[in-house]
Amino acid sequence: MLTKYLSEEEKQSGQKLIYKFQALNGMAFNFMGETPVYLMAIHFGASNIELGYISSVIFLSGFLLVVLPRILAGKNLIKVQSTAWLLRGLVILLYLTLLFLKGRAAVLLILIVYTMFCSFRIVGVVIWNPIVRMLTTSQNRGEVLAQGNIANQSASVISKLLSYIVTSFKFFSGISGLLLLQLFGVFFNTTAAIIIKKIPCRETVEYHKSRNLFVIFSDSIKNKSRRYPLLLKWLSIFLLVLNGLTIVFIRKEAGFTASFVFLYTMVVALANILTGLFGKTFADRIGSRPLLIIMNSLLSICLIIWMLLPVNETKTVPIYFYYIIGFFSNFFLLSNNVLVDRLVVNSMPEDDSFSYNAMINFITAFFSLVSGLLGGVLIDFGTKTHLILPNSYSLLYSVIFVISILMVLISLQIIDKGSLSAKETAAILFSLEDLKAYSTIGKLNSQDDPIKKITLIHSISQNSASIATEELRSIMANPLSPIKGDVIKSLFTNPRPGLLNDLITEASDDGSYHQLKAIFALGAYKEKKVEDFLITLLNSSNIAVRSNAAKSLSRIGHKNSLDLVKQQSKEASNPHDILNYLITFRNMDSNGEIFREVFNIPRTLNKGSFRESYYSLTADLLGFRPQLSSIFSNKKIKKTSGLKDFVHQTRDLNSFNENHKELLLWFEKGEWDNIWNFCYKELNNSIMDKSSLDSELINLREAIINEALNRNKYSDVEDLLYDDALAAVYFTHQLLVRVMNR
Repeated sequence: MLTKYLSEEEKQSGQKLIYKFQALNGMAFNFMGETPVYLMAIHFGASNIELGYISSVIFLSGFLLVVLPRILAGKNLIKVQSTAWLLRGLVILLYLTLLFLKGRAAVLLILIVYTMFCSFRIVGVVIWNPIVRMLTTSQNRGEVLAQGNIANQSASVISKLLSYIVTSFKFFSGISGLLLLQLFGVFFNTTAAIIIKKIPCRETVEYHKSRNLFVIFSDSIKNKSRRYPLLLKWLSIFLLVLNGLTIVFIRKEAGFTASFVFLYTMVVALANILTGLFGKTFADRIGSRPLLIIMNSLLSICLIIWMLLPVNETKTVPIYFYYIIGFFSNFFLLSNNVLVDRLVVNSMPEDDSFSYNAMINFITAFFSLVSGLLGGVLIDFGTKTHLILPNSYSLLYSVIFVISILMVLISLQIIDKGSLSAKETAAILFSLEDLKAYSTIGKLNSQDDPIKKITLIHSISQNSASIATEELRSIMANPLSPIKGDVIKSLFTNPRPGLLNDLITEASDDGSYHQLKAIFALGAYKEKKVEDFLITLLNSSNIAVRSNAAKSLSRIGHKNSLDLVKQQSKEASNPHDILNYLITFRNMDSNGEIFREVFNIPRTLNKGSFRESYYSLTADLLGFRPQLSSIFSNKKIKKTSGLKDFVHQTRDLNSFNENHKELLLWFEKGEWDNIWNFCYKELNNSIMDKSSLDSELINLREAIINEALNRNKYSDVEDLLYDDALAAVYFTHQLLVRVMNR
């Protein structure tokens, strides 16, 4: 039997429907909501107090929630939501009677119809947070809220553009145009109600007799984890209601026409879209607390500008400035709203979520009532007072400023687990390096292509930002991440001291799949504790651990364990371990005695491509160019032409130039003795002076001469004999070039 909780598939389909609903709702509300209602009320001469009521009634209708939980108990959440949404659209049709009314009667009708609209809306709003919680998890809740907001506001831009176009025509510049917009809203609202009804839902409205809204309020205020999100929620409503009067400000004080008012609301919608993108990108990964501190601080700066706009005496402020400051102030304000909603949903109790949300909106009604009436009073006072103020709304914006500062102080008290500090957040938002790291991390987390993931890992490893360090640490903490090995290897190429302890932990874990990579990466950290740790690994029972530890020790300059490492190397039989020891001896032994043993490869490894690898690594360690590995590659790919290319490259020396045809013939016919005799002759020539070479090159010379004099064929495999001869010719040529260049 299914529980009330949805499956992952149901959640995914529900989220898609939410986005569709939000888009349609964005169209509907912006045809029916505050802005056109303000304009209709102003058209019929509404007072400032009445305009303040319009700004607050959208939340004021929350008083209905005293009885709603009891009435709706047991009803399916989605059915309640869709029905409420359908009814809120139908009441709008009553506005059509405005065609026959004037003055106070028209204003009264507008107030009554808009109150009914908001009353049905509040029912759906109470259901909204439980629905979001039902369809999301704490890991993607911020993203879903933000994505829904983007869909809503993107659609609202279209509706506001249409509103601007419609009201730009002279015939529709008055009440007829505003009523036409209301009819558009009814259509889109009805469609939205049909869409949301399709969301899968088995949760119902819960009501417990003993837990009325006042009991829930009392319990929530006592709970610290809920107290501060609730206070922020109610204060943000205060801000939204008072800021909503900006529409009245630009219409009456700044003298905007109806069409330019709608154009202003388009700018607000664009800010809201960016708010969604901002929340989607940052909210879940940074946390609400630090972002709220920063957003409210920036909002307070914008409010000071609104306070100081000089529009009382002379309208000297260019119109575009209102759009600019409006964009930024609304971006910060609406970002607050998204962040606060995330906090509220996260702190919401799993049981009785409807009643809890009803309590929130019921208390919101008080804040809305006070803020709406206060806004009207402040505007009246600012208009009638003889105080020297830049504009009649300066007192209004000064109160909003105080509230934004109060929200900063409350945000400091929030418990938001996993969130960054304000300092860390500011570093991300205001530092190009940190912002780049944050962006790359986001791409990494959403990328499925393993090749692209590796590229992104390298990008992150080259970024010095602290957030990059923490992301790499997080990946390293994963026992079997598919990119963990690449992260560890990147710490060798781009050492990061902040992750040294993590590397040592990984390198000391015998059960780790990436232990050897971690030991390898430690070779880039020349610290005493790294040296001490690697020395302990030389006592490991695992020869792979010992060989990798020896190699890393040699890379950080340790030489005291050379004798021990030489003894241990005799046990090596694995190609990887033997190559590790070759690197180790190259770094630890300044005499380079290991190069005297170049051709003494164990019989057990006298197969496959190991000889090519060993000879190529030897050449790389000695800094020979061109690389021997590329010559072996050409030999395999180009066959005969590859050999000709190699022999041709050696013709810069007289002896090789004179014998290049013979060399080609000897290789073609497999006359290996002739090749070795040639090498012996060139290296044993009286012109060859040992003092012209470093000790490591002298040892390489001795290796070739000894092999030429005492050749011990380990195998009759032609390819291996070919590889030996090719390496001998290559090394001989390199040695002679070194002598010539001294």
